[in-house]
Amino acid sequence: MKSTSTSWPPEAGASAAAAAGRSPLRLALPALAGAGAAWVLWRLATTSAMPPRIVVAAIPLWLALWLATVLLHALRWQMVLARLGTRLPLGRLARLWLAGRAVGALVPSATLGGEPVRAQLLAASGTPAARAAGAVALDRTLELAGNMIVGPLCIGGAIALGAGSGTVMLITAASALTGLTMLAAIYARGVRGRPALAVLCAPLLRLLPQQRRARVREQAARVDAAMHALVAAHPRLVPAGVGMSLVIEALHVAELAALFAVFAVAAPLPLLLLSSMGIGVAHAVPVTASLGTLEATQVGLFTVGGEPLATGLAVAVAIRLAETLAILVGLACLASAPGRRRGG
Repeated sequence: MKSTSTSWPPEAGASAAAAAGRSPLRLALPALAGAGAAWVLWRLATTSAMPPRIVVAAIPLWLALWLATVLLHALRWQMVLARLGTRLPLGRLARLWLAGRAVGALVPSATLGGEPVRAQLLAASGTPAARAAGAVALDRTLELAGNMIVGPLCIGGAIALGAGSGTVMLITAASALTGLTMLAAIYARGVRGRPALAVLCAPLLRLLPQQRRARVREQAARVDAAMHALVAAHPRLVPAGVGMSLVIEALHVAELAALFAVFAVAAPLPLLLLSSMGIGVAHAVPVTASLGTLEATQVGLFTVGGEPLATGLAVAVAIRLAETLAILVGLACLASAPGRRRGG
């Protein structure tokens, strides 16, 4: 883990910087296109034998859970910043997080494009640039750590509850568990002050061209050194941050259940867990606003899970509309953020 450098590739940072300088109205076009696609899916679902419906009474609960999830993301970021010596109001960090999330969703970068924007907006709020980049990179790392822990739990829970055919689910669970084991090994060696990434990367270096091996080995050593320094300076930060990430993931599942209730869909727990995983997978694909990938993932999961096509379509519409709302709110936060570079 790095505390003083970003964790996103340079091309993602360049794309995000360009996106942040555009008019929010121009950035909103892909999100609105997604809303149009949701309307088409909704029209298709209404022609089925079980047309979907809206439960207006369920909307306040979903909005409350969505807002709680946003505030917890901001609270984790605030905790990281406080440990690095910067204190900012929770409301301001929530707005900056929403702005970064919106750009990350719109820039085809597997959501990494929003992180340079978060760092830029944080620096514009008075935080030193290096500290802003380090705080964003560390917050992202804590989020990924939570994802890697929850991933196997979601898949394992779905298997235990009877979802899926078994073989594909077990392969997926084994892959996720391998990633979780590697994460635990990296952190355990980091706590002891021993190299972790350099050791794990050693077998893979043989697959790289000779001229790139030294560079990758040097970068791995730098990450190990940064992780040792971070753990030594803030021994409780990583466990607390990962714990908060797990709370966020659990709350996200509850938020998802409330969202489905708005569309009168009572999804069983196995499908809720898989739907949450599916959203993460769709966001990992470098497609603008996850157009198509988000909907296809949900329809496929619910259809394979034995639900009618109309249910899968209703779920796809629900998640697309929620994604569109989050992007539009984030773009509004971006438009009003201090220090944003204006462009055409």
